[in-house]
Amino acid sequence: MPIGSELQGALRSFVAVEREIVALGERADPTKAAEFVNMRRDLVMEFAKLGMALSNDPYLVANPDQMTQVTRLFSAFRAANSINQADWPAIRVRDNPEGYKDACRPVAERSGAFWQWVERELGHRR
Repeated sequence: MPIGSELQGALRSFVAVEREIVALGERADPTKAAEFVNMRRDLVMEFAKLGMALSNDPYLVANPDQMTQVTRLFSAFRAANSINQADWPAIRVRDNPEGYKDACRPVAERSGAFWQWVERELGHRR
């Protein structure tokens, strides 16, 4: 694998939290609003850690075209998630779980594009 251990660890950590929040969002259990808020906070922290790991990875630093591509995909994913969180506070999710599921599609699309690139170009599978 061309990427360093720091980036590998950040990718593994991110995907674990991403899977948890996706599963929680799919259940859309109104009694889990506090857990949902905490998971969102955790995901934001994982975005920050992964962003740092991407920008510091020796392989990506040595390959600026790769860095540009992954940064573009990661930024689109992060932006879609931020917009979703801003548009859908936990209370709104609780009150309209089906609407929230529909609103998550752009985030899922950006996530899929990012992870497909990571697997294809960096050899790291979710």
